[in-house]
Amino acid sequence: MKIIDIIKADKPALSFEVFPPKTSGSFESVKNATEQIATLKPSFMSVTYGAGGGTSEFTGALAENIKKDFGVESIAHLTCINSTKDDINSRLCGLKERGIENILALRGDITP
Repeated sequence: MKIIDIIKADKPALSFEVFPPKTSGSFESVKNATEQIATLKPSFMSVTYGAGGGTSEFTGALAENIKKDFGVESIAHLTCINSTKDDINSRLCGLKERGIENILALRGDITP
């Protein structure tokens, strides 16, 4: 389902934003936290890209987990600053392979 359809529906929408883990070792901890949030039955959950893109590799995995395992629609952030067209295309293809239909593409902050 598209997030825009959730927002346009004639009822209030509740969403939560979650941050991907900083390391692969803490993925299960973050996954468990998102499972607890999912029990609140939000309309959707947003997964950030991680500060400076440092944890962006976990964004798609977490968004997929939220959608497939917990039955909550997800939207993945995609920060595009300092990225080539090929980088962005690769990330978009990866999200599509994971079944993520909703993407919040952001310019992002320029890193010094």
